[in-house]
Amino acid sequence: MKLRSKRSDQYQLKPALIDRLLKPKVLFCTYAVLIFAAYMQPLDQSLFTPNLVGNTPPPFFVGLYLATWVAPSLPALIALLTQVGSRQIPSVFAKLFTFLLVAAGLCLTLAVGVFSLFSDTQILHGLTLTIAVASSILIWSGDDGKPRPSRVAKLGISVSTIAALWSLMTVPMILGQARFIADGSTYCIAHHSRNSPVETLHELRGFSFYTEKTGYKSTSEWFFHGLMIVDHLEGQKFYNWSPRRWRFDLVARPNLLFEPVSNVCVPN
Repeated sequence: MKLRSKRSDQYQLKPALIDRLLKPKVLFCTYAVLIFAAYMQPLDQSLFTPNLVGNTPPPFFVGLYLATWVAPSLPALIALLTQVGSRQIPSVFAKLFTFLLVAAGLCLTLAVGVFSLFSDTQILHGLTLTIAVASSILIWSGDDGKPRPSRVAKLGISVSTIAALWSLMTVPMILGQARFIADGSTYCIAHHSRNSPVETLHELRGFSFYTEKTGYKSTSEWFFHGLMIVDHLEGQKFYNWSPRRWRFDLVARPNLLFEPVSNVCVPN
């Protein structure tokens, strides 16, 4: 009888545990952590360092950068507020604020894209981050003390979740392919810039390992999203990371490029 009661208690605990894990607040907290892990970037200290003539960027542009930089943490902040029992945002205010947020996010994404000649990954980064923040506001809006997420909010959460998972899954994809291509040879992974080896795993995320200088596909002034140098037995070879194909491709004529690829890192 004791054995049966223990088993029945276990069977009763499992559905209760599943129900608890599937509660909206728990799911939203998980989503907020996912967005933070996939999108948050290190703070660019160069913006606060005077250049050769002693000037720093105008405060307006620094403010825009900081607003963009802190955006991935907003879902986590909203999740924290909901956990401590904060009231939902009234639907009217939530929709208005979401509209303004989406408009600002689109304008910033387009503005940055114009200056950097529209990298596909960069546009995807900006759009999905805007959707993630906007959906976080909508998902906890309501007028009667209970969240009533709309279909638009649920769709936005779904889209940004897929984008965040892609960004995080890029890390093991790059590491796995690098080891497979190197096949025991020494190699290094770097950004396409002089002496820019990748030193931490977060640099390999999909929304970190891409260039903002791309756009000249038909000329030698082409900047790669990321590079890998391998010391094969037959000689050194260079590989370009393609976010769209999710793989490393061999660089056919590296010596013809305007921006060198041989000085980005040293295989070890």
